[in-house]
Amino acid sequence: KVAIVASDGSVEWEYPTQTPQDCWRLGNGHVLFCYQNGAKEISPAKEVVWEYRAPANAQCHSCQPLPDGRVLVAECGLSRIVEAGRDGKIAREIKVASEAKNMGHQFRGTRRTADGHYWVCLMDEKKIVELSPSGVLLRTIPVDGFPHAAVKLPNGHLLVTLGTAGKVIELDRDLKIVWQLGENEASGNPLRLPAGCQRLPNGNTLICN
Repeated sequence: KVAIVASDGSVEWEYPTQTPQDCWRLGNGHVLFCYQNGAKEISPAKEVVWEYRAPANAQCHSCQPLPDGRVLVAECGLSRIVEAGRDGKIAREIKVASEAKNMGHQFRGTRRTADGHYWVCLMDEKKIVELSPSGVLLRTIPVDGFPHAAVKLPNGHLLVTLGTAGKVIELDRDLKIVWQLGENEASGNPLRLPAGCQRLPNGNTLICN
């Protein structure tokens, strides 16, 4: 299920779905998330207001609302990123080269940045790639672990969670580690599989562990 959890840990809202991976609270109060077979936008009243259905041989582990109203969905198995329109149909497709043997492990966190570039975590290959708006490979960033999220920060740095490696790192523009949190550095909260992450306005880092 997808849930909205209050600061005291209580569940304020929840919606059942199959293996949700990536979710967003939209400006209109709706919740956008991807699940194994696509992506949905749900109203607070739990009405489906938009849906993209992926092909049967795809697994969807990442999504992102885009400024033009489209929704980015990353599809493992088909090794592609799609941008789905408000009609639920594919408006754009970007192929992603992957050497992963396990279909479901091809990639996790996938984001389009303001410059139109795509950042993709190739999980089993232990690397992050930057693709041009047309899908051309611009850069490969090897990491010491299985990347689940790579968030480009306003200063150009990259915030990365490394899954079962049990750590979170921040890379500067020269790919030097300028901040990190190791497995046992947060007292009483060991990192077992950090997946989602977000840099908050006050400078703190939110980690989904």
